[in-house]
Amino acid sequence: MEKTTELTEETNKEQMMADLAAQQKAWAAQRKEWAARETVGERFEVPRKGEPSVSTILYRPSSPAAKKTLPVMFHMHGGAWVGGDAVLLESFCQLLADELPAVIVNINYKKADVHPLPYQITEVADTVQYFAGHASEYGIDRNRMAVGGHSAGAQLAAGAALKLKDEGVKLACQMLVYPATDMTDSIGGLMDQLRPILFPDGGWDSPYVSPLQAEEEKLRGLAPAVFVICGPDMLRPQGIGYAKRLIDAGVSVTVKEYPEAEHGLLEVNRPDYTQGDDRQNPQQAAFARDCERYLIRELKAQLDI
Repeated sequence: MEKTTELTEETNKEQMMADLAAQQKAWAAQRKEWAARETVGERFEVPRKGEPSVSTILYRPSSPAAKKTLPVMFHMHGGAWVGGDAVLLESFCQLLADELPAVIVNINYKKADVHPLPYQITEVADTVQYFAGHASEYGIDRNRMAVGGHSAGAQLAAGAALKLKDEGVKLACQMLVYPATDMTDSIGGLMDQLRPILFPDGGWDSPYVSPLQAEEEKLRGLAPAVFVICGPDMLRPQGIGYAKRLIDAGVSVTVKEYPEAEHGLLEVNRPDYTQGDDRQNPQQAAFARDCERYLIRELKAQLDI
């Protein structure tokens, strides 16, 4: 019986690896297509010492800003750490650049099937450090820097905020839109499938990747957080839970919850996104527009604009 169980487990593992190889081939083709797409913003490779550069797209206000220096937001897209691309949120990033106004650095982090977590969190932190060190060159105010993202991108933002605090970098804000904050949670079975890809060597309980599990002392002194939470969302408990943990740690927190909004509504209801998604409907689009107004208002307040 034990022999049969071992053979079954080995067969399942082989099938999983075969499925992953096929999926990676599809992901690679999609990434190649996105990489060739013309962009509204300026593609820029952030240099790193001893590591591959970080791909970004930069956005500035469409009309000349009155101030000589602008705040900067470092933004990360969602996609379960293995999918998506920065080009799918170009119009959202340009909206933020125009309405705040601010410089937006849209980070196209490397995907976790090639570079397992927490590699991407280091990419984000290194990108922030680079622009902080070249603030005058890019016309940004290093005292008004924010990180933010959607879903998996929000998890990277939260992790990077912790890492940057440990590195002595002071952020003005973190924007966490329906964030994942606990990689030890199964998330309805999703993480059970993704963990072998995201964490082949373990480490999913690290505070940088699971900030919900971080000790309170580590959360103290973090930048104010602006949350968006969706009601029918498997990640809702993680978002609400992390907001409460931050409040308990003395961090300023603002939460906007949409009881009927679906996970991903903000990005799928932008013109960059592939059409045909069920969430692209008048109700969800109305929630998305309201959410954009909320985020712009809160970011203006936190970035002192």
